[in-house]
Amino acid sequence: MNRGAALNSNGKLAEKLALKLTNLTTQKNLYNLTLLSYKDLFSSKKLFKQTKAWCPYCYQEWKESSQIAYEPLLWLFADAKMCLKHHQPLQSTCSSCDRPIPWLAGNSRIGYCSHCGAWLGNIAKTYQETITDLNKIDFPKDTWITKALGDLVAFIPKAKYSIGKHNVSQALKRTIEVTHQGNIAAFARTFQLPKNTVWMWCKGKSKPELREILRICYCLDISVIDFISLNKTAYESIQIYPQRLPRIPKESRRSPKVFDREKTKIYLQAILNDSVNPPINLKEVSEALGFHKRTISNHFPDLCKAITKKYRIYRKLETEKRIQNCCQEIEEIAFDLHQSGGYLTEASISKLLSHPGHLRYKKVRNTLEKAIANVNIQA
Repeated sequence: MNRGAALNSNGKLAEKLALKLTNLTTQKNLYNLTLLSYKDLFSSKKLFKQTKAWCPYCYQEWKESSQIAYEPLLWLFADAKMCLKHHQPLQSTCSSCDRPIPWLAGNSRIGYCSHCGAWLGNIAKTYQETITDLNKIDFPKDTWITKALGDLVAFIPKAKYSIGKHNVSQALKRTIEVTHQGNIAAFARTFQLPKNTVWMWCKGKSKPELREILRICYCLDISVIDFISLNKTAYESIQIYPQRLPRIPKESRRSPKVFDREKTKIYLQAILNDSVNPPINLKEVSEALGFHKRTISNHFPDLCKAITKKYRIYRKLETEKRIQNCCQEIEEIAFDLHQSGGYLTEASISKLLSHPGHLRYKKVRNTLEKAIANVNIQA
């Protein structure tokens, strides 16, 4: 997940930040700006978008009425595609530079692009993009889901005290009991989910992604709040709406591909005997032959082991070569800086390196420290 979005999520980073800010500001309701109230209910996977999303109409409206612009928590959700107030799709790229915007940047400014500084509430420029985005929106479904997410955000202050740790697993078990007489496999087939995954959710051994809970609630037309708070009244009238279930086009069954042992053996031996081209790993072999690497290994275990060994030796030699080149480059940079009267520090040298990431290697770092020390001795 993007680190900026994680600050508002339900993980450890959000918890640490909220605690720090609470201690610094003495404001005790900062947890409500995150999803920490739901940390035991939903997985943080695919929870938020990787980059910013916004409603240009909201920004422009706030600007014209001299209101303080802000980024609603609702806009962060991966499945929030609509602005419920203006009934417009959320934008995800700047209309001026056509680039996605990170949630947090060194020059972040609410309502402005952190790349080119353009105003994100420019409705005239985004109008044509909005028309294009409208074709990608499923209005009934996306409006329902965005509203459900808004209700979830509004419920945050109460969730901490009214939602238990096992509410989602109990809600799923109750739903499966009502809709499929407790048959987990049948429920999984209906919603096109892995049976073992649903079983793990029901047992509380894993947390579902929020988007899966939203999908289930949408198909049952039950409020997410009623679902996770185990509202008895809502469960009495629960039913599946078939028209809302996902439809996957049926594909004609393909004939199984015949494994040609002789052809595969010749190919593997050719890779082993090839002294011109760089060695390849088993994954690349698998992709070239069109068979899973486990299938190939089961037929030719010795050849596969030899290919893997050859590839590892090659990778090791390549790594050593890169390290050696980097050490040589450091010595050359240090010499040039010293000759030109430049100041030698780790920062000044790493800035000029072709691959500064190589400083993670012990040999490279030792070379760097030695080069700086030698210059200091001469000085």
